[in-house]
Amino acid sequence: MASLRALALLLAVSALVAGVSTQPSELLNNLPPPGPGLSTAYYFPEHTTKQFPAGDVITAVISAHNDNSKPYNLTAVVASLNSPMDFSMYIQNFTHQVYFLELPPNEERSIEYKFRIAPQVPTRDFSVAIHLIYEDIDSKGFYSSTVFNGTVEIVEKPKLIDTEGLFMYAMILGTFGLIGYWAFANASDRLGMKKTVKKARAGNTKVAVFNEDEWIKGTPYDVEKRRKAAAAAAGPTKRTAVIKAQ
Repeated sequence: MASLRALALLLAVSALVAGVSTQPSELLNNLPPPGPGLSTAYYFPEHTTKQFPAGDVITAVISAHNDNSKPYNLTAVVASLNSPMDFSMYIQNFTHQVYFLELPPNEERSIEYKFRIAPQVPTRDFSVAIHLIYEDIDSKGFYSSTVFNGTVEIVEKPKLIDTEGLFMYAMILGTFGLIGYWAFANASDRLGMKKTVKKARAGNTKVAVFNEDEWIKGTPYDVEKRRKAAAAAAGPTKRTAVIKAQ
């Protein structure tokens, strides 16, 4: 009876003082027995495989169904991370959350409980225990039901930037870049040789020569040009004849 009174006082103080919560270990060490007619179920919507990243906030959806003839008050949820070898060894006590949600007879309510795995928790298997604390509204008696008590795997939190992956991609791109440069250089050399051969062959091509006589043939300029050429050719001959006559 003294432990139940201490539990009620602890929950009342936690609900009145915003932002301040007592250590969950105090509640875990003083859990009341299960109440009649209340069944629970759990679901981890974001971690269905029960792989919890260290440092992440884990969400557990807890459903409670009241088969009792009296209403219950869903008061709080407490949870802990325990050693898988020794359940009494607490690795981490999660902060408890207070709800004060009434659950009438033959009805069901769902609540959301969030807890965070400490970043320094090593990656290995641990036990997680989640307990729902509720109150009989008529008798003011407190009860608790273990919603989940099983093994989970603590894994590393996914990195926003995978440095190892980036380094590997950089190495792959660098290798392909070197291969591409080598292939391009060889292809350029071969294309350059072909261009040289083409230029050499182009040098052997005959080029048409412009013939001025064919263009001016029959024109007055052609007649004048022929006359001057004939006079130039006859001039030295006449001079030679005159010298001989003297």
